[in-house]
Amino acid sequence: MSPRNLAFLAILNLVASICDAAVPTTVLYPFPGTDLKKIRAITMAERIQDSPDLSEAWQVYGELKGSWMPGAHKPREQTVARLDRLKGKLERLKKPNWFSDAMDAPQSGSADLAEKIGDQAFMKQKDSPEYQSLKALAIVYLTEHELDREGSANNAGRFLTVLTITHPWDWELHALYARLLIDAGLADPGWRSATFSIFLNPEPSLDDLKFFAFVGATAAKNQWPEIQKAIRQAAMDDRVAEQVIKESRESYSSAAASTIVPPKNN
Repeated sequence: MSPRNLAFLAILNLVASICDAAVPTTVLYPFPGTDLKKIRAITMAERIQDSPDLSEAWQVYGELKGSWMPGAHKPREQTVARLDRLKGKLERLKKPNWFSDAMDAPQSGSADLAEKIGDQAFMKQKDSPEYQSLKALAIVYLTEHELDREGSANNAGRFLTVLTITHPWDWELHALYARLLIDAGLADPGWRSATFSIFLNPEPSLDDLKFFAFVGATAAKNQWPEIQKAIRQAAMDDRVAEQVIKESRESYSSAAASTIVPPKNN
């Protein structure tokens, strides 16, 4: 092949590598310089199938979410009874030492993700039945918070702080933590949690992306151009990304009222 053709081929390869680059360029990306595909491959590999208790916790949370809001339907007695039974069962389980130690001496900041599947950090942070029981209990406390039960926000906050530090790959808990923090009026840490969640999530849905945009409108309204870029680079489907941007745009206008969720009493 002639030198000219070799040079042309090199240019094509360079362009192809840039177009196929998997490192998001948005300044909101929390893992600068790291391939997003690699991050999401690790988070998927860390996870195991949800246990029956964890599945039930999600179901009850979904049914009671928003119960505190003015005009919301009164929760069904059967659903509240399920919540209480599950709470009693999960609270009776012995807590693993790593969790008890972390609760006694909470760490600050956030733990690093594993660098590759199977390394020491991966093995330490990977999903397990005991972790899922703790995650289910955290969701139970969040559900109680939706019912405005005394002390529930504090319980949920303590559990989520420890679990998101010891298992930083769990995008679902980052999203739940963001909801709790925003609900408490803590916009900046809530925004950080929402940002972690959207990029750790291997397949962010329409609702996931809309929640990210909602938190952004509350905590980072002046970053709308960068938030649009983040939505496009986190989404798996361009059409979904554009739909989220279209539906969220009004929230970022100067005339839009604050979108922050009114704080609860506890």
